[in-house]
Amino acid sequence: LVRLAEDAIDALAPLAAEKGCAVRIIAPGGHFEAEVDARRVRRILQNLLGNAIDHGEARPIDVHVDSDELAVAIAVRDHGIGMTAEEVDRVFDRFWRADPSRQRTTGGTGLGLAISLEDAALHGGTLEVWSEPGEGSCFLLTLPRRPGGELRGSPVALPPPEPVDPSPPLAEGVTP
Repeated sequence: LVRLAEDAIDALAPLAAEKGCAVRIIAPGGHFEAEVDARRVRRILQNLLGNAIDHGEARPIDVHVDSDELAVAIAVRDHGIGMTAEEVDRVFDRFWRADPSRQRTTGGTGLGLAISLEDAALHGGTLEVWSEPGEGSCFLLTLPRRPGGELRGSPVALPPPEPVDPSPPLAEGVTP
């Protein structure tokens, strides 16, 4: 799963560099194996990262990856504009945008998170959100390790704790 996260970060490195934000992976256990549809998971991660970069106000983005015996999880945490409780309630609605005026600058159709939620459900997983205005947002994808596997929770908290010793960027837009 770490490799899929790295792939998504690499794909969006030019956008991160353009927006001036560093993206880092926090994976305390290293690489986590899971039987997933890599194409769908990559699509979810690219959507979550793209949104974090667009709405992150050029602040660092943390990608937390962890696992337990039943599940794997990835959390994408930005420290940008955040959302109100009302916006959080609608964030997965098709065609909904928190700020429609941003479509002119960020593009998008308002379908990405709805599709990501469907992709997570097709894996028997969940996609959750936490957000506070001015504090940023965190999207947590939790998937069973095996198709049809049981989920009893997520190995990553929502939102995940801030890293104690954040790693410095390797290059503009990408960190380890």
